Amino acid sequence: MKKALFVISSLLMTIWLCACGGDGGLFSKAMPTQMPDIDPATLVTLDDVVINAGYTPVIEPSGTVREGNIGTVLYRSEPIGQSDIVSVKITQFTEDIDYQMLFEQYEEEKAKRSSAEIVSGIGQEAYIAFPSIHVYDRGCIIDITAGSGADETQKLLLKNLALAAAHKLEEIVPDRTQK
Repeated sequence: MKKALFVISSLLMTIWLCACGGDGGLFSKAMPTQMPDIDPATLVTLDDVVINAGYTPVIEPSGTVREGNIGTVLYRSEPIGQSDIVSVKITQFTEDIDYQMLFEQYEEEKAKRSSAEIVSGIGQEAYIAFPSIHVYDRGCIIDITAGSGADETQKLLLKNLALAAAHKLEEIVPDRTQK
């Protein structure tokens, strides 16, 4: 009889805890952490472009845009056309677009690129589909376009810029946003 009462009371306690919901119940949905808008120029800086692309860039004012959860910066040579551009785009999670939705978007885009080459050691996941590298990390998608030639030199440039961006993103965004 004591065992039956213990089992019943344990079951009732479990149901009560699960029903709490909202403020910390067992099955309450965690809300994504509100994150400040990340400036893509902080992920890949002018110095990063100098070191990796080999020219002193300027930021193209018309290429620096923030639209909702997407920020873009465009680096170009001065004078225009002397070197390849470097474009950095970050898509962040928001209260309405959680990081799982962004991961699914990243996966859908990767599936469209039959020539995608998986890259390990950068963010949670990364792939190169020339002329860009695409990185998913900490609930964000980073897209970097740089260089030309679709060769090992361009691949190294893309990887180095992506490593710099992912490292800086990890400093900005807390680890709890992992998928």
